[in-house]
Parts: sequence; C-alpha cells; structure tokens
Amino acid sequence: MERGDLVPQFEVTTLEGNRVSYSTIWQHRNLVLVRLPTGEREDSRQYASSMVARAQGFAEGAATCVITRDEIPWAPAPGVVVADRWGEIVHLAAAPNVAGLPSPSEILEWVHYIETRCPECEGEAK
Repeated sequence: MERGDLVPQFEVTTLEGNRVSYSTIWQHRNLVLVRLPTGEREDSRQYASSMVARAQGFAEGAATCVITRDEIPWAPAPGVVVADRWGEIVHLAAAPNVAGLPSPSEILEWVHYIETRCPECEGEAK
C-alpha cells in the first residue's frame, strides 16, 4: 500500500478489546490505524497511551483512532495509516520498531491536513 491507495475493508480487535469494522468508519470519519507488534511490550504500551491521550484531538479532526496488534495483511507493523473518510491513504508510516513511529502530534498534523485540504486545488496540482 502507498499514499493514494484505498484502504481495504478490515475488522480488528482494539487493545481495549473492542471489535472494529472499517465499514462503520468508511464515508463517515477519517481513519488513524496504528498497528503495534504482537505481545505486551513497554514501548507499545507507552505509544498507545500517548495516542489515547490525544483522543480529543483526533475527535476534533473527525478521525477514529484504531490501535491494534491484529494482523492486517496490507498494513505494516509497527506502522501507522492515516486515511480520509473516503478511504484514500494520505500518510503511511512503517518503522523497524515502535520508537520509529510518528509522534501523536505528527499524526494529528496529518488529520488536520485532511480536514483543511482543498480537493480542487489538489486536482490542479496533479
């Protein structure tokens, strides 16, 4: 997957144990998908906590943040996928370890970009 691709439908269980189906998000909200490595690790817990602490910012950007350890064949782990409400990937980050993932602030900047971009202007730039 790369920027501009569409997010395929998926279902995962979040770290909190909630089942999430992308079909309930698609066309309604922007998506922030965080895939963490399998197994309980301190760096993963800290990263997840830092993302949860920014929940208000994601909500203000009309984004649903899904944090999971589940296998998603097309999404890197550890990795972050940011997509608009129509499923277009606007940012994709893969890292060799959790420490290499983008900060919650950087991810929020991508969410803000989605909410403020001008589709007509992007069409002219292509």
